[in-house]
Amino acid sequence: MSPRAAWRLEAAGFDPVYDYAAGKADWLAADLPFHGEAQLVGQVTRRHVPTVPGEASTAQALEQLDTFGFGPVLVLNAASVVLGTLHREQLEAAPADAPVDRLLHFGVSTVRPSEQVADLTHRMHHANVTRVVVTRQDGTLVGLFFTEDQQAVDDSST
Repeated sequence: MSPRAAWRLEAAGFDPVYDYAAGKADWLAADLPFHGEAQLVGQVTRRHVPTVPGEASTAQALEQLDTFGFGPVLVLNAASVVLGTLHREQLEAAPADAPVDRLLHFGVSTVRPSEQVADLTHRMHHANVTRVVVTRQDGTLVGLFFTEDQQAVDDSST
C-alpha cells in the first residue's frame, strides 16, 4: 500500500494501519487472511495431512497413511519446510525401520495458496494430477489440495 493510502485510512479512523511493502501478491502467497471474492487454493487446502520428520521410520510413515486414509506422506524438516514425499508402494517395499529421508522423492512440485482454484484445477486435470502440495514462498507446508476439493468452492459460490 502506498504511504498516501495508509495516511487516508488512518485519517478515516482505521487503526492500526500497516504498510506491507512486499505487496498484495506476497501477502496472499504467505497464506494470510484477506477480504474479497477471490477463490484461492489456500481457502480449500486440506491442512491436516500426513507428515513425518526426516528421521522417522517407514513404519511411522505408513502409520500416518493409515490414520489419514490418503497420501502422500510429506516429509518435513524442523521448520516445517517440505523436503519431499513418500508413497505407500515405496514404504511397503522398504524395511519397517528404514529412515524415510533415504526414500523420499525430492523436487516436489508445489503451488502457493494464492493460486486461483479454477486455474489450478484446470492445469491439474490437463496433467492428470489429482493432488498437489501447497506451500508458502519459504517452502513451509500449508497442506494438500485435491481436485475433488474444488467442489467445495463450486458449491459455496452457487
